Amino acid sequence: MQLNVPPLNRDQPNFPLSFKTLGNVIEAVGTPDFVPRLTLLVNEVVPVNVVHIERSRADSTMPTGFRCEWIGSGGVGMDSGAISDVMTLYYDRFYESDPLFAGIRGKLGTMLVVRDIGAIPPGEFRQRLFDEARIAHECVLARGTRHAQDSIALERGLREPPFTLVEMNRFRSVSEFLFPLLELHASTSAARRIAHAAPFMHPLAQFDARIAADGVRLSKREYETCAHLITGKTVPEAAQILGVQVATAESYVKRAFAKLGVRTKRELIAWGHAAV
Repeated sequence: MQLNVPPLNRDQPNFPLSFKTLGNVIEAVGTPDFVPRLTLLVNEVVPVNVVHIERSRADSTMPTGFRCEWIGSGGVGMDSGAISDVMTLYYDRFYESDPLFAGIRGKLGTMLVVRDIGAIPPGEFRQRLFDEARIAHECVLARGTRHAQDSIALERGLREPPFTLVEMNRFRSVSEFLFPLLELHASTSAARRIAHAAPFMHPLAQFDARIAADGVRLSKREYETCAHLITGKTVPEAAQILGVQVATAESYVKRAFAKLGVRTKRELIAWGHAAV
């Protein structure tokens, strides 16, 4: 459900941002501390358990038409390892079919969307990402331009109340501060993430960043086969997922490896970690 809430009123008596916390976030732009500090800032505006940050760009070679980069996730009172595991699973298995993001990717402007988790049909998507993770409430603030869309998703656990309209209004009101910082972080940290991958960055995101930095052009099938290998699949498993013969998948691997200058799956993953 998409909501319309009023823009920031700088004359309101209770300005929702702590300038000290905002300064800490600005100081961390381009470093691995950015996401944890942004999480603390958001938690001052709206109490949360988990914050997820993503950037997507139009890319006709991808099945969804967009290439997504997981900038990172932070938690308040939640285990960071568990959060990372859930997001790794999400980008491995579910992000292409996520109905919430499918409805907003590519749209311009600022949008605030609430996911009705209770209405998600029973199945692996709901079980693995929400029920097992004990997440009961989620809202997403996204801003799209002609070049990219940045999004900040807030989640609360089972014991926490739903997000109220007042809280979502506060969240929306600080977007003109949050998104420029996020855009600056994404642009200034890309090369740094390639050279010094942060612990929270998924190997597939590292691979995507290296491809973008080097300007490598893989075909859609070559990229998809590499992506499955990076996320732990074998060539026969990748072939089954893609609906092709194993020999065909092997030909995709051979061509992709030649373009990337690698010989094995281990070298493929290491290629994503390497400095440009």
